Amino acid sequence: MSLDTRANFLMAVAVIFFIYSLLWGLAPFAEMNISARIILDLADWPLDNFSHPLDKNTMWLSAIGAGLLAAIAIFLGGIVVPALKENNRSVIRTTIVAMTVWYVIDGVGSIAAGVSSNLIFNSIYLSLVLIPLLGIKTEEISRDKAGT
Repeated sequence: MSLDTRANFLMAVAVIFFIYSLLWGLAPFAEMNISARIILDLADWPLDNFSHPLDKNTMWLSAIGAGLLAAIAIFLGGIVVPALKENNRSVIRTTIVAMTVWYVIDGVGSIAAGVSSNLIFNSIYLSLVLIPLLGIKTEEISRDKAGT
C-alpha cells in the first residue's frame, strides 16, 4: 500500500470519526439525542436501554468523549495524514503509542465498569487507525518519492 493510499485511508477514517463524534455529541440534548442513545446502547451490548432517557452523567461524559473523539479526528486528518505522506516516523510512532495507550486505558476501564462489549468497538477503531500506520516498507517510500 503506497503512502498516498495509506494517507487517503486514514483521512477517510478521520472523517468517519468526526461524523461519529457529532452524532455521539448530541447526548446532552434530550430532544434530539437518538443517535447518541443508539451509539451508547450498541457499546453496552445487548440492546436494552435505547428507550430509556440518558442520565446526567451519561450526557456529560458523552459530551466529553465526543469532544475528545472530534479532536482525535482533527489531529489524524490535520497532522498525522500529512506526516504519513512524508513518512514522518516520529509522528507515526507517537500516534501508534497514543492510540495504544487510549485503547488500554479505555479497555481496562470498560471492563472494570462492566461494559466489556465496548472492547469490540474500540478494537475496530484502533484497527482503522493502525492499519495505515503499520508495516510501511522502504520500497513504498522509494516508489512514492520516485512518483511511480
